[in-house]
Amino acid sequence: MTEEHVGDEADALTSGLQMSHEQMLELGRQALDLLVDRIENLPAEQAWDGEFRQVLEAHLAEDPPEGPNPASEVLDRLARDVLPFSARLDHPRFFGFIPTSPTWPGIVADLLAAGYLFNQCTWLVASGPSQVELVVIDWFRRWIGYPEEAGGLFTSGGSAASVDAFVAAREAAGHPERATVYMSDQSHSALPRAAVIVGVHRDHIRKIPSDSSFRLDMEALSRAVAADRAAGLHPIAVCANAGTSSTGSIDPLEELADFCEAEDLWLHVDAAYGGFAVVTERGRELLRGLERADSIGLDAHKWFFQPYEAGCLLVKDRETLSAAFHMPHDILQDTVWGADHPNFADIGLQLSRSARALKVWMSVQTFGMDAFRRAVESGMELAARAHDYVDASPVLEPLSTPTLGIACFRVNPGGDLLDEAALEGVNRTVLAQMFWDDPAFMSSTMLHGTFALRMCIINHTTTWDDVRETLEAVEGFGRKALSERGAPSG
Repeated sequence: MTEEHVGDEADALTSGLQMSHEQMLELGRQALDLLVDRIENLPAEQAWDGEFRQVLEAHLAEDPPEGPNPASEVLDRLARDVLPFSARLDHPRFFGFIPTSPTWPGIVADLLAAGYLFNQCTWLVASGPSQVELVVIDWFRRWIGYPEEAGGLFTSGGSAASVDAFVAAREAAGHPERATVYMSDQSHSALPRAAVIVGVHRDHIRKIPSDSSFRLDMEALSRAVAADRAAGLHPIAVCANAGTSSTGSIDPLEELADFCEAEDLWLHVDAAYGGFAVVTERGRELLRGLERADSIGLDAHKWFFQPYEAGCLLVKDRETLSAAFHMPHDILQDTVWGADHPNFADIGLQLSRSARALKVWMSVQTFGMDAFRRAVESGMELAARAHDYVDASPVLEPLSTPTLGIACFRVNPGGDLLDEAALEGVNRTVLAQMFWDDPAFMSSTMLHGTFALRMCIINHTTTWDDVRETLEAVEGFGRKALSERGAPSG
């Protein structure tokens, strides 16, 4: 080695961005201690904590330092001024939105993926992680009931999976002008956003009414498609829900599959929340017809207990993704490693991508599928018990029947003393009091114009006591809010 090269190596070792063996281990130990303590102490904490921007700016808004600080002090500051101020999505009483409760092996797998610096764009760059993704995708394929020629990839989440699906649907339809897509009025906002991203005009995104069970109305869909064809538009895709975000309702998947086959339309199913119920016997029955979709979006960071990000897109024919996304590039010509070594960059919107499947693989290998099935079943059972509790309550009124793991209800003791506007005011007051004065966290939704309190119960650490005590708190705040309006509380 020349003196010049020796000098270059020495410069690299003293660049100022390295740590010694002992320093790396010590910082790692401190971080792991912090994480384990957090998880073990969760039940004693509030399900949510936050701070106003002015307060956080006072602690954090500053110029970057020119010189180094001790890493342990930086971590202590992070633990004090940043990390506590967020929703604790894995808290056993976090029932808002659609939470997650990741396994520890899943968290460790993400740490390893970051530490090994995987860029799982091509087989040449990351063959081991690519093979793991193929294995996990095949697990999902078989759980869904897809054929051998099906395939897919991990994405950041349901939003990215929806974009990939719409690109595939658009290309399969021949990229027509004046394309239209159809979805329920209960569909997640990720779906119309994805349609806009791939070039569908906002005026050509059809929101089809849902029925009294919050399922897409098939007759309304048929009329809309026929009217658009008559007007010279080009329907390309229908989006179904396999577990809506508001209520967990499942659209009529078999009927939708029949309709889309007859009309030559791409059927995409948003199963981001509810799709992993398919690992249970009850879930498979509820989701019958899912296997007939052209594409399916799943989020393992929801009801499959993984840390973010762990979205996934499956397609019935893997070639539809290659046809839509494969773009040869000179700088990547060396990554072509034969037909049997797939490059995930060729079937989705990302080139640089982390090894997201490792966490699913490591979690399933550690605990086994029986544990995952029982955890999913528990969410459905707790939601059903919550519904029964609400139905028997003199203060509460159920607003939907749980299909999967979501219960929707409101404070309403019955009678004619309060109109709908007053009832909405009572329930908004109750939600605000739950937000500030109870350790649990809930959210709300609108169900055909009615304000609803909403509990999403899918955390594998949640017990019936967590659910029951939260409902008791809602009843208590409800009675107080009703009495302040001079209404009886049952």
